[in-house]
Formats: sequence, C-alpha cells, structure tokens
Amino acid sequence: MLKLLASSLLDGWLKYFQNRINNEQMVSFIIDIVIVLALVGFVVWFLYKYTHKKWLIISIIFFLVLFAISVIADLKILYSILPYLIIAYIFVWIMYFIPNMRTLFEELTKPKNNKNFVNNEEAQNELIKVLIESVTHLSERRIGAIITIEKEDSLNTYIEKAPKLDSEISKELIDTIFMPGTALHDGAVIIRENRIMCAGAFYPTSETGSIPKTYGSRHRAALGISERSDAFTIVVSEETGNIAVTFDGTLTEKVSLEGLRVFLKQNIIIK
Repeated sequence: MLKLLASSLLDGWLKYFQNRINNEQMVSFIIDIVIVLALVGFVVWFLYKYTHKKWLIISIIFFLVLFAISVIADLKILYSILPYLIIAYIFVWIMYFIPNMRTLFEELTKPKNNKNFVNNEEAQNELIKVLIESVTHLSERRIGAIITIEKEDSLNTYIEKAPKLDSEISKELIDTIFMPGTALHDGAVIIRENRIMCAGAFYPTSETGSIPKTYGSRHRAALGISERSDAFTIVVSEETGNIAVTFDGTLTEKVSLEGLRVFLKQNIIIK
C-alpha cells in the first residue's frame, strides 16, 4: 500500500515537473526549485540556531520579501509552498514562547527608566570602585558570581520574583551574597543606580549555539538577560575565576580588571 502510494506521488511530481519544463523557461524552473530547497534548509537551521526576539522580527521581514519575489518573478512552486512554511514557522515560535508568554509580554511592554541612573560622575566612580574590588575578590578565590547593572530597560520582572534587598552597594555585601553555601549565591544581583535591588534573581537562559559548552548556567543566564534587555552583566567563573561580561546579546570572555573598568565606565549611565 505504502509502495503504491509513494509510486503514485512520484509519478505525479514527475508529470508536474515535465509540464513545468515544457511550458515554462528552464531557468525560472531551476531558480524556483533552488529557492524552495534553500528556504526549507534555512528555516530548519534558523530555528535550531536562533531564538531571540530580534531574529523573530528579521525572519518576518525575510518572509515578506520572499513572498514579494515569488509574486514578481512568478515562482509558482515557491508561491504555493510559502504559506504552509509560514504557518509551520509561526506554530513553532508559539510553542517555543508558550512557557514564557507572560514574561515575554512584560518584556515587550516594559517601560524605560528615566530616573534610576547614577546621578553624577563621583557616584559613578565610587560604584565602579566597589564593583572592581568585589570582582577582584571573587575572581581570585574562584567564587562564582553574576552581577547585573540595570540601564534603560526595566528589570522589575526579575526583581519582583527575587528576594528584595534595596540596600546600598558595598563590597562586603556582594562578597557575602556570593559566598558558597549561602541561600542567594546561585542567582544574580541586580543593581539599580547605586543600590542592590535584589539577590538570587534568575534569568531565562540563552539557547544560542555560540556559547562554548564548557560554560555553565551563569554564563547562559547572563547572555539570556542581555538578549532580552540592554542590561550589562558581569560573570565570574566558579571553575576558572575568569571574568566575562555580556551586553547587547554578546558575551566577552577573559576580561581583565582594567578592561572591566572600561566596560563599566561605558555602561553605567549618569543622569
């Protein structure tokens, strides 16, 4: 039965291709087939590699452009198969986002901060000094840590779900939070202006394939929050003591203390 069905389908496709070749220009036919095969391959690769909001927007634009090309160039195979691919593509995205739909909605509608910035250069320098001292202490002792500095995008979604501190930042407090064995050492510290708003915060992890497999949950979480906001995050590796930073969806590893100082100077906003 299956063999007969397969044979019937194959005969149908062969006749369809023969009619296309007989009735239309060979070049147009080949272009049509190549684009369809490339499109299917692209969708499979794209869904495997990228799951960020910005790539969702880019992919929508891509499909619209492809649809316009199929109409203008009269690529009938592409035109007929494109709606089904788009429906399948949208379905996969919906299934991917269902577990975090509420968080996604909050992120898309979250307000911008207009007043929670360091209020002068002196306060900025003091904040940088405390962070450098803390990261030095943690790095030398190979104590894992993740410290996030809020910028324009509000991180209230994560602050509200974590233990509240709302405390003035200090080296002693940061060192205590990340001390192994304490209740909050696994999560992230979120800093707003020059105050620690919470500790033990957890972020959605990044699923990009660009992170080395040797990196653990802290690095994936730090990259994840950088993909969902403009926050700047410092990560100290528990295994090596190496320092990494994330922002704008990128991870920079093996950052020196002087390099960290430069990053902080660039990412701590002064009102």
